[in-house]
Amino acid sequence: MKRRYWLLPCLLWLATPSWADETFDMPPVSITWASPDKYRDMRTTAGSQSRFEQQVFETLSVYFQDAAKRFLTAEQTLEITVVDLDLAGDVRINTSGQPLRILTIISSPAISLSYQLLEGETVVKSDKVWLTDLNYQSSVTGLSHRAPLMYEKVMIQRWIQKTFRN
Repeated sequence: MKRRYWLLPCLLWLATPSWADETFDMPPVSITWASPDKYRDMRTTAGSQSRFEQQVFETLSVYFQDAAKRFLTAEQTLEITVVDLDLAGDVRINTSGQPLRILTIISSPAISLSYQLLEGETVVKSDKVWLTDLNYQSSVTGLSHRAPLMYEKVMIQRWIQKTFRN
């Protein structure tokens, strides 16, 4: 009898829950993850899809906040809306039927977002941006390459430094 290793991963992928917009308000940054069910690549390789999404949102929201607060004055706030997310790598099914995230040169991370930098109630700066790092596998060195979402964090750090450094 042939085993159908592809059946369970396919059923799990189809049963992925739709998330409503998720907002994390961590002064001076407020980040909204808009329509995450439409994101290009948010697939987990182990465990619950909804728990994985929640972990990704929390981890990257905290990172946005930590990276941005060094560049913002006490009067400034940053509102970010993430409209698409594509994590580094692609999820593929191995020979035993288990999903794995495989990193290749053509599977770079990407984040599409819009932001507003406010000073009080006044918009100081705003834009829609698409972040990607085509050379992502060479951009992380040392032991940090084992940290969760490290490629996305490097991309976020570079964008914040470039955009908000005076």
